[in-house]
Amino acid sequence: MPTALIAFLALAAPPTPIDIGDRKQLFIDDRFIAERDRVELRVNPPQKLGALRDEKDQLLKGHISRVIDDGGKVRLYLGAKDVQVLESDDGLKFRRTGTKLPGGWFPTVFLDPHETDPAKKYKLFHLEFSEPFDPAKHGVYASYSADGVTFTKVGRVFPFFTDNPAIVHWDERIKKYVIYTRAFDYDSENQRRIGRIETDDPLKPWPYQKTAKHRTFPSIENIPVVYSADKEDDPHSDVYYNAAGAYPWADDVYLMFPSHFRHFSPQRNPFIRPRVKGQWEDYGMLEVQMGVSRDGVKWARPERSAYIPNGLADEWDRWYTVAAPGFVRRGSSIYQYYYSSGRLHDSAILRPEYDKVAKQEGGVGVVKQRLDGFVSADADHRGGWLTTPSVVFRGNRLRLNIDTGSAGTAFVELQEADGKPIPGFALADCEEIGGNFIDQCVYWKGKTDVSALAGKPVRIHIKMKRTKLFAFQFTKD
Repeated sequence: MPTALIAFLALAAPPTPIDIGDRKQLFIDDRFIAERDRVELRVNPPQKLGALRDEKDQLLKGHISRVIDDGGKVRLYLGAKDVQVLESDDGLKFRRTGTKLPGGWFPTVFLDPHETDPAKKYKLFHLEFSEPFDPAKHGVYASYSADGVTFTKVGRVFPFFTDNPAIVHWDERIKKYVIYTRAFDYDSENQRRIGRIETDDPLKPWPYQKTAKHRTFPSIENIPVVYSADKEDDPHSDVYYNAAGAYPWADDVYLMFPSHFRHFSPQRNPFIRPRVKGQWEDYGMLEVQMGVSRDGVKWARPERSAYIPNGLADEWDRWYTVAAPGFVRRGSSIYQYYYSSGRLHDSAILRPEYDKVAKQEGGVGVVKQRLDGFVSADADHRGGWLTTPSVVFRGNRLRLNIDTGSAGTAFVELQEADGKPIPGFALADCEEIGGNFIDQCVYWKGKTDVSALAGKPVRIHIKMKRTKLFAFQFTKD
């Protein structure tokens, strides 16, 4: 067959439908938007619930290593060193256990869903170093535990000073462990990037590309970079922490909550008062943004706005916010955690007039996000629509996570792969969807059964007015 004809047939062939089965699908990007009109993807900041306190009403302060929900018991690991273990049932009221983790900097705990040995259910990774850094013995060390409290050290797994937590998770999609940590670009003013490592066993030495000269920090030559500030960001900014991982309640969703760091300088910010007169440090502001991915490798930001905004100048979380890795789900709410110093990076205060205006400087905060609500496909009051690519599903009902408020509406049409409405499932047959729902079934003239279409390519066409559409799912009941 002539090459030109093969190319023509390839272009003419309809795209392969996406097999979504009965798994939940989120509108974090354009994967499920083949066509649209007046519909835009929007990041939805969570609701701040305030600073956390312990059982004695004392404020929590410090770096959050990780938050883990293990069978309904929430653990918050607090501190960059001498980490304290706090526990909670609801993710909102925490009590100190009196337990501290072993020494080392930036200890980050990981609850391993893939581990078959109960003694290694929990894993911990921390930094060991002193001045000067010795690549023969310093770097990231690994430990394991059955209970997340008492750990056994295995040994060194990474011979670099990451100056950053090593965020480890099991990626079920590729059947490997993935580590996100800092990678330095030594030739850039803005050095900090997020690197990614894959390994079969995080308790054994992690793979990296060796270079002729071993440097203290892992460089972009040692590990591949998957996320960084770019030309659309402030030219004097980079990425501090990442809080990246797989989102467990939907299909092919990876989320990152990076802290973007905008650096100050004596020339641009002469009003900054160094802690030691005449000694400039790495001053600047940090804010939490959000990145999304389908594979944990290629990341994008739907918007460049703050996901967890900094507080006002008289509030405890001003100028500096860092998200903690980990989610806690309770019903239709997702709790996330963050911390702030209440000062600029390296502990300066922005201007003299703000020296004493904050009643509290720094702390640990909790925010509430709706289930799957991180990003939505939005239509305003003028109305709009979107159509998905062809999908193949299992199940007998279509359910939506959607918010029209009181004044908005949505209608759903199921179409053939060529865009023709399927009889009985056209827009004219669809009953109005109006309100705020996490799991709303779609009705067509009183009927919900779509089982006759299961296994066949269909497109979902949704007409919306003043609506936020978060997710869809075909279910078996």
